[in-house]
Amino acid sequence: MLIECVPMDKKIGDLAPIYFKKAILECETEWATNKKLVDLKNKDVRRAVPKGLPYFTVDFGLDPGFAHVIEDEKIFPRNFAQEIIGGMLDLDHSIWRKQRKDNFDAQRKKVMQFAEWWKPYDFTVNNSSDSE
Repeated sequence: MLIECVPMDKKIGDLAPIYFKKAILECETEWATNKKLVDLKNKDVRRAVPKGLPYFTVDFGLDPGFAHVIEDEKIFPRNFAQEIIGGMLDLDHSIWRKQRKDNFDAQRKKVMQFAEWWKPYDFTVNNSSDSE
């Protein structure tokens, strides 16, 4: 299982459901056994997708998203979501196709930088100045 979160500007993010719906409807084979697009409005993905089948799902913040049962894992692109988001943001495909892997120290540095940046928004930290 792989879970990724991609924050984006609200103006672009508001268009994400349109992009993902179109891409899901156009992916894989025309003669699929399962429904191509499963709208998750008022549905839990665990009940919307047949048990034991591989699937792709996308949510849009607090709004429900879509699911797609993957008919053939060999032909379904591993970077499906990255391709859609890359298209939305008009990014060069090399950004997600040939990702470089950071070593442990580089990853640690990024985590520490993010933690420092996130600190003012972190509601899980008990700020003693807030309780006074």
